[in-house]
Amino acid sequence: MTSDQVAEQRELEAARIRVDELRTQIRYHDHRYYTLSQPEIGDTQYDLLLRELRDLEARFPDLVTPDSPTQRVSGEATVEFTGVQHREPMLSLGNVFNADELAAWYARAVRRIEREDLRFVCEPKIDGLAISLVYEGGRFVQGATRGDGFRGEDITANLRTLRAIPLVLNAPPESLPRAFEVRGEVYMSKTEFERLNEERRLAGEQLYMNPRNTAAGSLRQLDPKITAARRLDLFIYQLGWVEGHRPVDAHSDAMSWLGGLGLPTNPLTQTFGSIEEVAGFCEGWVEQRDALEYGIDGVVIKIDDYNAQRELGVVGREPRWAIAWKFPAEQAVTRLRQIEVSVGRTGVLTPFAALEPVFVGGANVSLATLHNLDHIHELDIRAGDDVIVQRAGDVIPQVVAPVLSRREGREADLVPFEMPSTCPVCGGEVRRNENEAAYYCMNRRCPAQLSRGVEHFASRGAMDIEGFGEKMAFQLVDTLRPDSALHYIETLADIYSLPALRDELLTIPRIGEKKLDALFANIEGSKQQPLSRLLVAITIRHVGSETARALAGHFGTMSALREAALEDLQAVNDIGPIVAESVYDFVRDSENAALLDRLAIAGVRMDEGRVAARGGVLDGLSIVVTGSFAIRPRSELEELIKSLGGKVSGAVSKKTSFVVSGEGGGSKRDKAETLGVEIIDEQELFDRLRGFGWTDAPA
Repeated sequence: MTSDQVAEQRELEAARIRVDELRTQIRYHDHRYYTLSQPEIGDTQYDLLLRELRDLEARFPDLVTPDSPTQRVSGEATVEFTGVQHREPMLSLGNVFNADELAAWYARAVRRIEREDLRFVCEPKIDGLAISLVYEGGRFVQGATRGDGFRGEDITANLRTLRAIPLVLNAPPESLPRAFEVRGEVYMSKTEFERLNEERRLAGEQLYMNPRNTAAGSLRQLDPKITAARRLDLFIYQLGWVEGHRPVDAHSDAMSWLGGLGLPTNPLTQTFGSIEEVAGFCEGWVEQRDALEYGIDGVVIKIDDYNAQRELGVVGREPRWAIAWKFPAEQAVTRLRQIEVSVGRTGVLTPFAALEPVFVGGANVSLATLHNLDHIHELDIRAGDDVIVQRAGDVIPQVVAPVLSRREGREADLVPFEMPSTCPVCGGEVRRNENEAAYYCMNRRCPAQLSRGVEHFASRGAMDIEGFGEKMAFQLVDTLRPDSALHYIETLADIYSLPALRDELLTIPRIGEKKLDALFANIEGSKQQPLSRLLVAITIRHVGSETARALAGHFGTMSALREAALEDLQAVNDIGPIVAESVYDFVRDSENAALLDRLAIAGVRMDEGRVAARGGVLDGLSIVVTGSFAIRPRSELEELIKSLGGKVSGAVSKKTSFVVSGEGGGSKRDKAETLGVEIIDEQELFDRLRGFGWTDAPA
């Protein structure tokens, strides 16, 4: 054997060892992600393992085996549900990460079928759970998960609870194929995820980690009633097998046909005639993704023509006629240095993670939320652990889970976390509320509570005092007055005493005359905010903007609210016993009563006035506001609509009068389009109000 042959043999043997290692790792992570829903690494790290394996198999074809992860789809059906054999495999997609890799994929397709007249269909890649739906005679008869691509789980009963899935298609049965399959992605919207977690937080239950895993878990519930309560959504992304004649010749036509039958398809789907246009579409969604009401982790690109798809065929586990442009990772693994505790405006102690800096979701992350003590104990997160960190856009980074497999040999150094018995800021007593998961600092004069409280009091949704942000609030809470043992702000009412201390305040570093005079003008203007805004500002536990409006609308004045009996509070619409008791206790507390008296003496308005006028120009209309806006914030638009007699609804239905949609209208806009409900933008709303005779609408 020559020296070159020996070298080749050694290289092959080294590749064989590495291939075996990669396959073992990938199968391990597949099991944790698809079956246990407990991933240990992020998507990008997984993709790198798979890419390395694919490259090695390409260099050494003799190492390819039928059971390699590159030759099959990941995931397994769980034993709780009946298995379903897919007539055609539900394949997964290969990945590209930039325009050059996309161009290389396109070039391979062109060489294989020797044609360049290709069109492409692109749609956001939903971060959810892939499913199969079977219709016979126009009726939904079976639904299944993707499973391992060949065999999934029968979840028909659960899928029947999804309102997005029509049980009967919108066409005469005789006009349809006798039976056919469609494929889609079930997901949970960001709004629904937040609503579900808020319910669990108030109930003192463990919070869910992310919408994708919550949606997957919801579909796998053995009780369909639980699935129904989760308000899942769905987009259909493909026509699968068809018995008899296929009604269309292209993927784009199939999507139009399925949409006409009443199946939900993504309105953001677009068709392009060049791969350069496709790359531009994908790059655009890297920046826009966070504006959507649901999570996406890339863009799916498909060659439109079915004949071209058949010619290209499938290689291993992936179709050659489709590819996924994957976005930058939103999960990564790093070391948890320490678990620290912050104090909020209500006195809640919130643990957070101090991390070894890691780049995730487009930013360097060194701090992440850990929710509460119960959550930390449930996942057994400890300082010193390697942990999975998740970040999506501007969402606060969070620790998803510890990587338990990396603890080996270090267990004795990793001590379980316990909440401190005294406040880390003021040293005050810490107690746990028996009915909640939260721990509270009991010292109302705690600087952390007060500065956060001042910042909230001045925020746009409360008293709207522009110029009173986090830095100013902390500075005035933290700074002692000259020759005094008192700080400039000791209680919220002290905000209205600041103008009388102008000369003293000008001695504080970084506070100039113009800045201070503008702040004083805004403080004076805030006195005219209605009672509902004041109720938000003073931080009554469980009272947000909607509850505050209900209370202010019912009682009208602060004095009436302060005199209300507990049963009077419980009689208010949408006010339950927990909220009623919280309000009742707040207004009868001696310190809070003194605060309210001082605010009244300072001239702060203590009545609601005419907020929702019967007979107003929008009286009797049900309006949905969704997205972000340029002229006025969404909260102000909603208040304006209510002040003119309109009802602001949180959900789109056939009874909705119209939808005001801004940037990123999301699923509410989609629902309106499906139902044929009128959609207008912010400027059209103001134009309409001027047409009704409303003179305060901006031009």
